[in-house]
Amino acid sequence: MIPYKYPEEKTVAITFALLLNDETTMAILAKGFVISTDEAIHLSQFFWRMIERSIEGNIQLPCEGNSEYWTEKLYNSIGGYLEKAGYAAEWNEEIDKA
Repeated sequence: MIPYKYPEEKTVAITFALLLNDETTMAILAKGFVISTDEAIHLSQFFWRMIERSIEGNIQLPCEGNSEYWTEKLYNSIGGYLEKAGYAAEWNEEIDKA
């Protein structure tokens, strides 16, 4: 399971998945884990699409705090999860592309 430190992190991730119309990420977030390399890559790419979208601004989050604050938290939660789940190479490859 993705180890969110704060429950708002999942809410923010879902908000961005909806904004980006990303059904695959919605499914991953709903179950709380990835089951394949393809899903790990997709979740990693979602994180960076989320960052790009947050830079555009005008994001109404359903919790206190701004996008920058929550994306920093999600970096740790998603990245840490993927590394512990054996998908560090996939996560790091997407970091290198960002």
